[in-house]
Amino acid sequence: MSQPLPAKGASNPMRTSKIKIQGLTIPYLIGSDNERYWPMRPICEAMGLNWHSQAAKLHPPRYSPREHDVALPGQPLMKRALCLPQSEFEFWLKSLSSRKVSPVVRRHLDQLRTHFFGGALTVEEQSAVTAPAAAPAVLNRILNWRAQQADPANRPELLKQIANQFRGANGFGIAETQDHQLRTAVASLSSIIYQHDRSKTPSQMPISLRVDAIIKSIVETRTQRMHLPDADFAALLCGIDLEQQHRQACSMQQTL
Repeated sequence: MSQPLPAKGASNPMRTSKIKIQGLTIPYLIGSDNERYWPMRPICEAMGLNWHSQAAKLHPPRYSPREHDVALPGQPLMKRALCLPQSEFEFWLKSLSSRKVSPVVRRHLDQLRTHFFGGALTVEEQSAVTAPAAAPAVLNRILNWRAQQADPANRPELLKQIANQFRGANGFGIAETQDHQLRTAVASLSSIIYQHDRSKTPSQMPISLRVDAIIKSIVETRTQRMHLPDADFAALLCGIDLEQQHRQACSMQQTL
């Protein structure tokens, strides 16, 4: 569900101006601090973009839109129009995919990009520029996260076991992983760590830590689920029951 836009700026006096680029007229607002704000609906409609699909994207955290009244000559007043500041408007222009729009929209998009950026690369093009392989660094960061949870004396053996399992499952080592393999490699490494911990850690963990782990697992997966799986619920109840039995046994031993 989208968050309501902040009302800040809705009643602030703004001067209206416009630019013309090869027959394309783009309005913008100028604040008292000379900051430019771009009303997105008339801009999208002038370019031929679907306004509603774009409006669904223009929300925090990527964007911080403001609402301003926009008065264009010969047109009704647009109340509380969604506007982006200059830097975010430029980011929006760069982030649009030329491959996913019609030829007419693509032509307008190219015109605007040339006007604002000259020959600068779009976000889409920048991501395709060759860069040093990042995959091993990402995978090693996941490994280091897991190692920090282990006893220092056990870390070398733990890392060796997980690395060997990764090589056996994928046919290549962590240091040999290519960037185009990263998504699959992250999923593989995460599954290996999960299976490793599930098979070995519970028997070594104090019962209270096991209950904490169950609660943590349930809480961290609640963002997209309204239904609590039966297995999670049963594990939680059994864990708490065992924890209480363990505490009672310890209390009885102390009284003897």
